[in-house]
Amino acid sequence: MYSKRVKRTFASTKKILRAFSQSKRAMIGVGIITFFAILAITAPLLTPYNPTLSTWLAGSGQTRAKPIWFKYLPGGDMLSENLSPITDPEFSTPQIEQNWNITTLSSYTNFEHVAGIGEEGSLGIMFLRKASQTPQVATARVCMDFTFPFSGPPARFSGDVTVLIEDEVGIPIQLTVFIEDKTNNKNYTWGFGYGWADENVTETTTTPLTPSPGIESGAQITWRQQRFNTSSELGRFMFPQAANYSFGLEITFWDLPSNAGKSVKAIAYVDTLDLDFYGTAFGLLGTDWQGRDIFTQLAYGTRISIIVGILASVISVLLGLIIGLISGYLGGLFDESLMRINDALLVLPGLPLLIVLIAVLGNRIHIIILVLGFLGWMGFARVVRSQVLSLKERPFIEAAKAIGSGTGHIIFKHIVPNVMGLVYVTLASSVPGAIVGEAALSWLGYYDPYLMSWGRMLNDVQTHHGYNDWWWVVPPGLCIAAISVAFILLGYALDEILNPKLRIRR
Repeated sequence: MYSKRVKRTFASTKKILRAFSQSKRAMIGVGIITFFAILAITAPLLTPYNPTLSTWLAGSGQTRAKPIWFKYLPGGDMLSENLSPITDPEFSTPQIEQNWNITTLSSYTNFEHVAGIGEEGSLGIMFLRKASQTPQVATARVCMDFTFPFSGPPARFSGDVTVLIEDEVGIPIQLTVFIEDKTNNKNYTWGFGYGWADENVTETTTTPLTPSPGIESGAQITWRQQRFNTSSELGRFMFPQAANYSFGLEITFWDLPSNAGKSVKAIAYVDTLDLDFYGTAFGLLGTDWQGRDIFTQLAYGTRISIIVGILASVISVLLGLIIGLISGYLGGLFDESLMRINDALLVLPGLPLLIVLIAVLGNRIHIIILVLGFLGWMGFARVVRSQVLSLKERPFIEAAKAIGSGTGHIIFKHIVPNVMGLVYVTLASSVPGAIVGEAALSWLGYYDPYLMSWGRMLNDVQTHHGYNDWWWVVPPGLCIAAISVAFILLGYALDEILNPKLRIRR
């Protein structure tokens, strides 16, 4: 008996799958859903960034990076990409001379790799003079040559320089960061004093020294005007076109004649010396207002839309099925009470009610799913109730009652199997409503702040006036439309296959 039932189930399933594979609507819907499912699953493999936390990957506060393929369109030759020209910024390799150009004209100055300072090590620049030797001002330079290969300027650049000083005698030590434009014979320098002023260090430091403020192309305009006599963004000022450059640190030990007769020992530990450029073109879809990768947001937003759509639909369909079964089969007071609640919820405007509930309960994703699910069951409950009212008058139900079958047995063994086709169709066709509902809430600002969704992307477009950046506006809108159409096509295909009347018509 059991084997016959299994064979019968297998045969009917095989028949449904054959009909499903012959339906163009079904194949198109399944194909689109499969594409988005693969995109959601493989998002961590497709992009290494976090959709909300990985900020300022490219572009700047004033300039959003365009998609990288814009470079191959007319006018795209002026776009620049990210560039990190410094190959060993933390001096992790003991053979420092292989990566860096280290020069000095003083015999008192030596260089060595110091492993005990800094996370990866540091470059120790030591000035050692005996009391019997003549005082001498010494200058040491540590630099790296590189080529800026782009015809247009970067969106911004930043430098990271940290130095520790060990000075036993207290001779003045001057630290200067420089960028030298070798093509155009220009030199730009930053001091370590406040506002990039040139100041000397005269004592041992316990905390790393860095330029103040940090080396940023978009630093306060006052510092740019005082140091470089320009109000322009420093990326455009220093890197207007392709050229050869040198970036490094110059250290001057002011061993003056007043130090004669004294032994002098001073060491500068260069822990970090780095320079990074952030381009005006980045990734498949560029960056948003915070420099976050739009393609990453799109890929991870797929997860949220699919999860919200499916879970909210499952909740609403289950609630509708249970309430419809109870109301239709038991009737009487149960029917009247449940249908009046149903009517009361149906007349309430959906979106305003969603907004009020999310504002009160919170905007975390699980709350959004529950609210969408608990407010989406009313229509399906009415449909199930009408089906149950028809089914319970059928002869096979009367026969089941006659042989003593209980209410639970009749509902689960006779009525539920006859409405499961309707459940499958409604489950598929209600997913788009949940997806659009979540997108609408997010677009209005009621999104989970820890997650990225397609609706939140559209909210960012609206909030930060990105309407002209069509590569930011169009993809999330198209994805919402595409996945909604896919589930609708799937619902129509299931209806054609599972509905006997439609099968006869075909």
